[in-house]
Amino acid sequence: MAILVRRHSPAVTRLLWKFVRTQSDLEDLVQDTFLRMVKGLPQWRSEQPFSHWILRIAANTGRDYFRRHAVRRRWMVEPKAGTNEEDDASPAIEASDPQPDPAARAAANEIKELLETLPADDRALLTLYHLQGWGLVEIARHFGWTHAATKLRAWRARRRLRELLISINMT
Repeated sequence: MAILVRRHSPAVTRLLWKFVRTQSDLEDLVQDTFLRMVKGLPQWRSEQPFSHWILRIAANTGRDYFRRHAVRRRWMVEPKAGTNEEDDASPAIEASDPQPDPAARAAANEIKELLETLPADDRALLTLYHLQGWGLVEIARHFGWTHAATKLRAWRARRRLRELLISINMT
């Protein structure tokens, strides 16, 4: 098992970094991915590349992360007026980008903040398509959607993101 983790951990970390903002969340998702891998090993088919299979597990882990956070945001209580919630909590440590370029890292973090306002499926689709470079056919197959539905979902997700950018005057 340790060999599999060592071999595939960098790729899994690169993929999941695009889903999270804090180092602790990144570490949790990487660990969760490998736990899911161990549980799912009996279902792995040897005719498919192992690296593709583990990255699919990682993508599903990231999508589940988006969904969990969407539910939490929906049910979170608004802070009372006059209180500063940030003063009470220790600052979250930002997830470290595997890429060394600080400008690229800053831009990616801004994109992550914008994506957080979109529905979970939209975030997962845009993250995999634009940030990870997956094709629409691959995304459709991964999530069990039709290719046409995936194209429509991508168009709607980009439209929502564009409307968000216009509303905050970023275009």
